[in-house]
Amino acid sequence: MRFSGKLYISSSLEQKCGTIKWKLRTGRPQPTIFVIALAKNNDLLEIYHSGMLRQKYYKKKQNAPYIVGIAAGYSGAVDLVMDIIQDVLRETGAYDVKAYFTK
Repeated sequence: MRFSGKLYISSSLEQKCGTIKWKLRTGRPQPTIFVIALAKNNDLLEIYHSGMLRQKYYKKKQNAPYIVGIAAGYSGAVDLVMDIIQDVLRETGAYDVKAYFTK
C-alpha cells in the first residue's frame, strides 16, 4: 500500500493520521474509514471502504492502491474527492489527477 506525499485527509481525522495509516497497512478493522485512490483505468479517482483493502488481491504489490485521501464515512470521501478535483483544476488548469499526484 502506497500513500501520496500530498495526502488529503478529513479534518476530523488529522490527529489520528499515523494510527489510521498503520491500521490500513496491517489490516486492522476500521469500519468508518474510506480511502480515495488513483484509478487504475481511465477514471480519475476511486473510493474504497477500508475493509476492501484487507483482501488478498490488494496485498500484492502490483495491485496495491496508490492512496491520495483518507476520509471518515462515504459522504466525507465524496466531499474529499470534490476538494481534490477542485485543487487539481486550480493548480494545473486541467483534470489530470494522476499527473498531479505522481509529480
